[in-house]
Amino acid sequence: MAAQPPPDAGVPQHAATATATKKSGGCLGRGCGGCLLVVVLAVLLVAGSGYWFFVVQASAAVSAPATLVIYNKPVTVDHKAGTPGQPLNAGQEVATQDKGHAAIQFPDGSYLKLSPSTTVQIQQIQLQKTGQLQSAELVQKTGRTLANVQHLVGGATFKVGGHSVSASVRGTEFEVLVRADNTNLIKVFDGTVKVSGKTTATLNAGQEIDADANGTLSPPRATRPDRNDPYQLVSECRRAVAQGSNPGTIEITTGDGISSGQTANVTYNSPGGITKTALCYPGSYMQLRMTNPNGIAYWFPNGDSPIRHQHQGPAGRWVAQVIAVDVSPAEPWVVAFAADADCVTAPEGGTDTGRFVRQTLSTSQLSQGLQDSDITLRVDGTSPNSARLFYYSNLGGTEISWTIVFYAASPNLGAVITQVTVRGVNVTTRLLSYLGPGAKESISSIPQDFTVDRVYSCKGSGGDNIMVIEGHR
Repeated sequence: MAAQPPPDAGVPQHAATATATKKSGGCLGRGCGGCLLVVVLAVLLVAGSGYWFFVVQASAAVSAPATLVIYNKPVTVDHKAGTPGQPLNAGQEVATQDKGHAAIQFPDGSYLKLSPSTTVQIQQIQLQKTGQLQSAELVQKTGRTLANVQHLVGGATFKVGGHSVSASVRGTEFEVLVRADNTNLIKVFDGTVKVSGKTTATLNAGQEIDADANGTLSPPRATRPDRNDPYQLVSECRRAVAQGSNPGTIEITTGDGISSGQTANVTYNSPGGITKTALCYPGSYMQLRMTNPNGIAYWFPNGDSPIRHQHQGPAGRWVAQVIAVDVSPAEPWVVAFAADADCVTAPEGGTDTGRFVRQTLSTSQLSQGLQDSDITLRVDGTSPNSARLFYYSNLGGTEISWTIVFYAASPNLGAVITQVTVRGVNVTTRLLSYLGPGAKESISSIPQDFTVDRVYSCKGSGGDNIMVIEGHR
């Protein structure tokens, strides 16, 4: 189970009291930006030069942007200050400076987290028509990264290259450390990783391997404890909150080291119900203090990692305060959140407490709005990290279909076209070229009137597929 990149870590924030529920814009004429995009794309496909303008040889995958997620600045893209939600394309370089934290977010929910003083260049991003990754290649020039890769199918690949080695996977969680002397360390936390240098080796969960500057690999070995590595704690914290939770609600934050007397705050915008929290740390003596959306605080003293908390509460902002009681030297920490929210549609127009926002779109709602129109529009499949909309029409005898994947490109709603066909011919590549770079960037990052925290799709109790967008103001 993969987690979405977490909200900003280590920046103190305060709990807010939820106000009375009010309605926000929804879909099908109720102000949803994603539905506006649907209309725009339909017009582009049937207007102008006509369908024959786009007819090209079918392709198995299309190039697509990733998105920049910024937790703490400074973060740069091609040596210029990065912007949260900024589209990232092949050839671009992302770098975090001292104290900077960022992630490269892919439309299928996979991501690469960058620790401070890390530089990564994107070589290639391609998506299948379903929105799953076909191939992603990145070169890590220096620093530490954590890759969380959704399960890949059909020959798809995800590769991170170090100085003289590369790690390729088909769905896993692993870490790559490129040291200043160009030596490398690769750790696997879930799944398997194939490491290629002068020779090759396959690592399983719980193993690590070294590579020197020339690509010579050490024998694989069990992962060694490292009190300076927060990524070794991520899987432990995810498991602590996952059971019985809605997979789409999981968020995980990794924090820089804190020592005795220091604290760090993490916020989570919960959909309500039972909200679960876990604090994971290497050892020593830490405490967890939780504050619910109504301002009520709960204390959890030191215990074996992870320290767990769960409590029934309303939708709104929870604040987890990590307290270093007796920690010397400084140690990193990880906080994981999740909720047991049911897969149900929000009230018409969505839910807006003034802090927490939840919008939904279901296949049945779409069907009702398009009755007698000869148009099919549905939420296709389910995913804990994205939502896929499929469109089909045969208006005037011209068959047109397309697929768009929506995901959290915080603070915006991300969207990417993964397939367009006209009369059965795949025209995706030509369409994207026709739209041009400026149009493609606007499609990949759609501003909302709130900050988007997560996007997922799920199946309701009646079998209805539902797209869920959750965020905060």
